[in-house]
Amino acid sequence: MFTFVFSHKLFTILIVLLLVLSILTQLATGILFQHMIKEADNMPTTKNKLLKKCKTKYINCFKLNGKMLNTSVFVDKFILKIRFWGISFSKLTHLSGQLMMLSVVVTGVAICLSLAAGDTLFEIIPYYLYSILGLYLYFSVSGIVDLPGKTTQLKTNLVDYLENHLMPRLEIEKEASRESENKLREINTDMVAERGRATEDAGKEPADTSLTPSPATPPAVSRTIPMDELEDLLKELFA
Repeated sequence: MFTFVFSHKLFTILIVLLLVLSILTQLATGILFQHMIKEADNMPTTKNKLLKKCKTKYINCFKLNGKMLNTSVFVDKFILKIRFWGISFSKLTHLSGQLMMLSVVVTGVAICLSLAAGDTLFEIIPYYLYSILGLYLYFSVSGIVDLPGKTTQLKTNLVDYLENHLMPRLEIEKEASRESENKLREINTDMVAERGRATEDAGKEPADTSLTPSPATPPAVSRTIPMDELEDLLKELFA
C-alpha cells in the first residue's frame, strides 16, 4: 500500500512539474519578446545586445553590398537566429508545447496504471482534473503571451527603424563619401597635372646660340693690278 501511495504522489508531482515548466517557458519567452519590442522602439540608444548586433550587422551588409537591402528578409533571418540559453525562439515555443503534451502523456500513463492496480474511478478523477486544468492554463497563457503577435510587432518595429530611419542616414553618408572621393580624385588629378607641367618646364634647355647665323662679314675685295702698271713696277725694281 505504501508503494501504491508513493506512485500516486510521484505521478502527481511529475504532471504538475511538466505543466509548470510548460507555462514558465511560454511566460519567459513572452517577457523576452516584450523587452525586445520595448527596446526596438528606441533603437538609436538601445542597450539590448541582440538589437545592437542587428543594427551593426545591417550597417555592415549595407556598406558591403553598396545598395539597399531587403529589410524584411533581413529582419526575418535575424529573428530566426535569436537565441536564449542556446535555444531559438521557435524551439522555445515548441518546447513549451512538448512539455504540455508530455504532461498529458504522463497523465494517461498514470490513469492506466491506476486502473491496472484496481483503483476506482474516484481515485483516478484527480488525473483528469490535472490534465484539463493544465490544458486550460496552457492555452490561456498562450493567448495572453501571444508569441506570434509579439513576433510580428518586433518585426514591424525593426523594419520601420532600419528602413525608414537608418537606411536614409546610410544613403546620405554614402553620398557624402562619394562626393568626398570625387573631390579627392579631382585634387589628385590637378596635382599630377601641375607636377607634369613643372617637370616639362624644368626639362626645357636654353636655345643654342652657336647655331644662330651671325651677321655675314663682307668678303674681302680683291684688287686686280693692270699689266702696264706691273711692268713699270718691275722695271723700277730692277733698274
